[in-house]
Amino acid sequence: MSNMIGSIIAANTENMATIDRLYLLVAFVLVLPLSSLAQEGKLSGIVRGGSPLDRRVLVGASVHWSGTVLGTQTDVDGRFSIERTSASNSLVVSYTGYVSDTISKPEDGIEIFLKEGVELQGVEVVERKETTSRFLLDPKDVQQLDGRELRKAACCNLSESFETNASIDASFTDAVSGTRQIRMLGLSGRYSHILKDNIPEIRGLSTIYGLGYIPGDWIQDIYISKGAGSVTSGFESMTGEINVALKDARSEERFHLNLYGNQGGRMELNSNANWKINPTWSTILLVHGEWNDSRMDRNGDDFLDNPLVQDVVLRNQWMFQGKEHWEGQYSIDYLQQNRVSGQMDFEPGEGGDELWGMDLDAERMKFTAKTGYVLDDIWPSSFGSQFSAERYELDIQAGLRNWSGIQETFRGNVLFNTKLGCAKKDLTVGVTGIVEDYVQSLDTLSLDRSERVFGAYGEFTWNPSDEFSTIIGVRVDEHNLFNTMFTPRLHMRYRLLENLTVKAAGGRGYRTFNPVTDMVGLLASSREWNIETPIFQESAWNFGGSILYAFELDYRDASLSVDAYTTRFTDRAIVDFETPSVVDIYAMDGESFSNSAQAEFSWEMMRRLDFRLAYRYTDAQNDYRIRRLRDPFNPRHRGFINLSFESKKKDKGAQWKVDGTLQYIGEQRVPAQFEDDLGGIRPSSAADGFLQAHGQVTRVFKRGLEVYLGMENATDYRQDNPIRSAETPFSEAFDASQVWAPIFGRMAYAGLRWTLF
Repeated sequence: MSNMIGSIIAANTENMATIDRLYLLVAFVLVLPLSSLAQEGKLSGIVRGGSPLDRRVLVGASVHWSGTVLGTQTDVDGRFSIERTSASNSLVVSYTGYVSDTISKPEDGIEIFLKEGVELQGVEVVERKETTSRFLLDPKDVQQLDGRELRKAACCNLSESFETNASIDASFTDAVSGTRQIRMLGLSGRYSHILKDNIPEIRGLSTIYGLGYIPGDWIQDIYISKGAGSVTSGFESMTGEINVALKDARSEERFHLNLYGNQGGRMELNSNANWKINPTWSTILLVHGEWNDSRMDRNGDDFLDNPLVQDVVLRNQWMFQGKEHWEGQYSIDYLQQNRVSGQMDFEPGEGGDELWGMDLDAERMKFTAKTGYVLDDIWPSSFGSQFSAERYELDIQAGLRNWSGIQETFRGNVLFNTKLGCAKKDLTVGVTGIVEDYVQSLDTLSLDRSERVFGAYGEFTWNPSDEFSTIIGVRVDEHNLFNTMFTPRLHMRYRLLENLTVKAAGGRGYRTFNPVTDMVGLLASSREWNIETPIFQESAWNFGGSILYAFELDYRDASLSVDAYTTRFTDRAIVDFETPSVVDIYAMDGESFSNSAQAEFSWEMMRRLDFRLAYRYTDAQNDYRIRRLRDPFNPRHRGFINLSFESKKKDKGAQWKVDGTLQYIGEQRVPAQFEDDLGGIRPSSAADGFLQAHGQVTRVFKRGLEVYLGMENATDYRQDNPIRSAETPFSEAFDASQVWAPIFGRMAYAGLRWTLF
């Protein structure tokens, strides 16, 4: 079984029906990807599709010794590692849509190429791999979005990567800054643990803005795990984990360029290039630049429709591949960001109390180091270490209010993984240390704090049979401010039928509340901040499960998934803006919960035409001081339809791609607001449901060269009067933070992608 740390190994469920009693050994997320390093008694290699000139990797390809049940699957880089056996010297490799191959007496480090398609009496049968996958064999409820899925929409950064996904919602924090936030299982994205290459990434002061720091064109895959996460990743997951796997130095793309522009004046450049320095070292450089200097006011409220932007994000990663047992990944990330929004004539440093504006400056530097070593002398085992250091500075001027913060974080994680001498058992143990310092203030209010967290964990995976598997995890952390944190988590899977799986999960999570940056959209108002709990820890239990059924409908692949989860807070900071002029932040005294249920149906309606239909119900409520209320701006009902069509490929891969998404966002509760004429207060009300549509057409001229044209919010639905009292922005009634619908009209965009392999 592959000793891979930090990668989720995708299960190729499509070909399970053709494999007789093959035990699929599923590895879970650890800390870093260890490429199948050569060791005595093991065979490692890589599986690719097509010709040696094509060099595409096959994820989830089946690899097993002929005549035995000893097998594995390729990881997200197409690599595998399998124990040798005296029972066979013939290796069988198969993948849906490719001709299976048998290799006699394979050598370590072998590179295997499978021929595309299966020819039967002159008829070619080719099956396409879905761009969105769910895993029948993983005890966790995981959904994978690959790079092709992300290309169905503009996907300029992570916050915009979920337009074609039914599990994650994206919305604006306010009507001024253009900042997006996400929601999962009915709760804000701050309750989801967001990782980048299995390292915690978006947390602390970057809880909201950090989503925009990961360019969409850098993303290789996104893994969405609902419910309690893995204890190896930390204690912070409450509603689930989102792990973003970036393109790395082993990417098949030698060079990639994406140019993007929209009618709002936004221009982007995304590029990456990698080099193999020598047999041991390789590197990749990723570049992102975003500009917008167009002052537009299409709705006539004297406020900029889109912020003025100057963003630069850089990443350089180096990979070390030892000849024997060592592997390492080392990277540095840098961000420089400036965003200006507000009234049309606002200039930073000018205006005083005459022109309202928001000026944001951010700078971030982050180092990461991941190192792994495979042990020979004991049971198949590996050692891994993961270290990261970050400094993040954020300054915001919002009208007459000023926010500034500095976050310095060091995190270390060391683990040991062993198979316990049995392919059906897997144990990971480790220790984690976090040292964080925050220097932050809102006007004259100091919100400084220092956190020191040290803990240990263990996670045991047991696969006694093809029908049942489980992951049991426990971690204990000692916090200098909040004492002992006990984090148990459990995931179970049971296969009722060959293609029908039931999963269940439960566990606890903790996080430190950040009074301003967790609700940064409220800075776009004249509200007074009353923070009773500046240093507060939130905790919650999450329980739920899912059913996944894969079947054929009209001779074509289809699947149905149904899941339900509940999140129950034991401690929560209540952000109360039910009074129009105030933001009250206080500790929960009562109950706070979110119940979420979703059903999703996927079907290949006809050749190269995919259809997805989903519905989600959410009931999220809090006990405020006045009474129990539903969460504001959180619709109970959501509907989702996605259609995706690809024409048949012609010479050199030329084809058309058409994608369309229609969403229904149901009725939402809107808190009390000031009347425009300041004559009184409008009580809490309900905003009507609406439809929102997005679409994109892509023309692929040849493999590696394509142009795309799309439109967001094609229905042109807009929230009326999103900025309250826009004509008097320094009055008590000014409020641009109450957003429940699109605030811009139709937005057309176009782009070019050019890739060298």
